[in-house]
Amino acid sequence: MATFSQLAPQIIENVGGSENIQHLTHCATRLRFTLKDAGKVNKDALYKLPEVVKLVENPGQFQIVIGPKVEQVFAAIQASLGGQTTADPAAVTQGSLVNRLLATLSAIFTPYIGVLAGVGVVKGIVVLLQTLNLVDPHSYVFTVFNALASGVFVMLPLFIAVTAAERFGANKFTALALTAAMIFPLTDPGIPGEFHFMGLALNVKIYGGAVIPAVFAVLFLSYVERWLKKVIPELAALVFVPCLSLIICGFVVFTVIGPVADYVGVGIANGYAWLYNLSPVISGALLAGIGQIFVVFGVHWGIIPLALINIQVNGYDTIMAMFMSAVMGQFGAAFGAIFIARNLRDKQIAISASVSAFFGITEPALYGVNLKYKMLFVFGSVGAALGGAITGLLGVKTYSFLPVLNVFELGLFSGPDSKMIYEVLAIAVAFTVPAVLTIIYGKTRVLVPSAGPGLSGDLSR
Repeated sequence: MATFSQLAPQIIENVGGSENIQHLTHCATRLRFTLKDAGKVNKDALYKLPEVVKLVENPGQFQIVIGPKVEQVFAAIQASLGGQTTADPAAVTQGSLVNRLLATLSAIFTPYIGVLAGVGVVKGIVVLLQTLNLVDPHSYVFTVFNALASGVFVMLPLFIAVTAAERFGANKFTALALTAAMIFPLTDPGIPGEFHFMGLALNVKIYGGAVIPAVFAVLFLSYVERWLKKVIPELAALVFVPCLSLIICGFVVFTVIGPVADYVGVGIANGYAWLYNLSPVISGALLAGIGQIFVVFGVHWGIIPLALINIQVNGYDTIMAMFMSAVMGQFGAAFGAIFIARNLRDKQIAISASVSAFFGITEPALYGVNLKYKMLFVFGSVGAALGGAITGLLGVKTYSFLPVLNVFELGLFSGPDSKMIYEVLAIAVAFTVPAVLTIIYGKTRVLVPSAGPGLSGDLSR
């Protein structure tokens, strides 16, 4: 931790100092800063720091790609800042609409990506236990495994409540109370599924795992809270702001926001399904082929809500099945680079990048190897497109959300209309094709690294 303790102040200094940081969060591989003045960033100095792989600039957000050690670096920076990295509501209003949306999605979903990835592995174990008939589905062991694998996704609005409250400037405990109320009808069999109120048919048992309703519920809560704090005397605010916030938001959410947001979610899922079904093969090839471009620009977490919505509405998702091939394509290219490395350092970089990609983290492979030698990235994309086409052709689906794509979650591709072996075939093609192309290409010509900060070396023989 001593290394990270030394690194943190240097990062803070070179992004313009603590006073220039409005908000800081992280995903699986990146530090994501909202800065007051991006012009104060010293990019050359940042590139010289250990652990810094790449800098990615988006209007409204400055990203530093660290890799698997990002959580330790984030913790060290947070300690250096005295823990003052919570969201400033003003930060939400910066940048274009698209960039604000992406920044908001990142802030809401990335803090618990690791937990969702871990739960995905547990869910894969549950599926394998069922598929192979290794345990009685009514046994204690299976019940515990199933609870661990399913509880997070049913209670997902509670996770959203915490991060959305931080993003929108609402009280996180009031947000938790509001989203808990949305989930509560699922826990009581005595509550009817549908009510008729003011001529409307309202279903109160639709918010388990709900994404859009939970986000908009907390957003509305943030406005109600701010208004109530202005009109309620400070002496009474402790009790009556949360009390009135819950009453007002509760009825509005159950009557208007929840049903409308649910219809929006259904519409999004149906719209995606319509586009996908026009040609699953072309859709699979296209999305898998360009999948890692989203990672390059740091906007890949914007896919998360769509995949979650598909799971909630349809009970399955096809996007992550395609993106598994996108990951394996770049993995294959980086793996092939091991065999054409000219020196020990380049071989070590390729090995390290390949290990990270095997576990679903592709940034080290992208920035350390594949983008350095552009054809390797192209080979990875070609392999990904072929794998994605196979997933579309064979109708591969995942029956649980997969935020980090690796072989440990393959069990989740088995279900009523999909088989794990189909996804295995797809990722085998996605991996093998770029690995072979990389080796052939590297053996027959000199590879010249692309120009750019941090991009140097020679993998050619």
